Amino acid sequence: MNYSDLDAVFRQFQSVPPRFAVDPVRQQLLLQMDELLSEADSETDFELGRFYRERVDQIIREVKAYTGDAPRLWKLYSSGFLLKDRGRVTAIDINGGCTPDSGRTRMILHEAQFEALSDIIDEYYNTHSHRDHISADLCDLLAAKGKLIVMPQEAIRRWLISGAVPAEEFSAPHVNVFVDYQGTDVKKRLRCAMYLFTLSNGKTIFWRGDIYHQEGFSACLDMIDSWGKTVDYASLTPYYSSGEAPVDILDRKYSCCFLNCHEWEFSHRRFGITGPATQCFEELYEKFAVPYQDNRVLFLFWGESTALG
Repeated sequence: MNYSDLDAVFRQFQSVPPRFAVDPVRQQLLLQMDELLSEADSETDFELGRFYRERVDQIIREVKAYTGDAPRLWKLYSSGFLLKDRGRVTAIDINGGCTPDSGRTRMILHEAQFEALSDIIDEYYNTHSHRDHISADLCDLLAAKGKLIVMPQEAIRRWLISGAVPAEEFSAPHVNVFVDYQGTDVKKRLRCAMYLFTLSNGKTIFWRGDIYHQEGFSACLDMIDSWGKTVDYASLTPYYSSGEAPVDILDRKYSCCFLNCHEWEFSHRRFGITGPATQCFEELYEKFAVPYQDNRVLFLFWGESTALG
């Protein structure tokens, strides 16, 4: 991979800020990123690893410096986000980088970055125990510093997370939690939490971190109704295993805005294979086509951020 190409495309991103609107310029840039990332073994590339860590360093600096009134969201990688709202920094599904089942990767956080993240994060929320959604190392540092950690009981047991609060037992004024099963195969089901955060401006943002099936997704929406809440923003993968596409359901029910999640997660791509790891941006533009044409989709790349006004 040519680092100069990667860096050049990202510099162009910085001249075209992300927004909830049809944006052919940004769309073309993201398709260029698809081409670069689709190279076989790109997750082992030294330059891509450096680029990834540079984006994390950039986010840490920006989060520390941000003092605006509007809630602001930063994308680290795939499903990992940081949200800063009136000084409180919330982490959702942040892991330690690319986590393949076998082999090695250069897309991993350094020890100093784990330390810096544990300093700025106030609350850490995990949706489920898959390792592309969790960092036990980061959680250990957060626990040592007395930070709030929330995740399903299954994730706590699997990763031996000390000091975590089971999502099944958690409640707070600014976040509603519902824990259900993910998947229809009884033998393979795991517990997965849905979080609905209420921001200081009254807006809500929905998170549930992986593939959806009809029964589980319907149960999440029933809980939102029971809380008397709505969804203003939703961060989710468009993948689903049964029923209707979750993007279509949320779009019809709430006319909400969407943010991309779970793209280019290299732990889902075998070494030596070209093409997307999970979904690429080209696929996302197809899956989110209807709300995108209605100016309600924003595609963030690593290191980018947006205000949630």
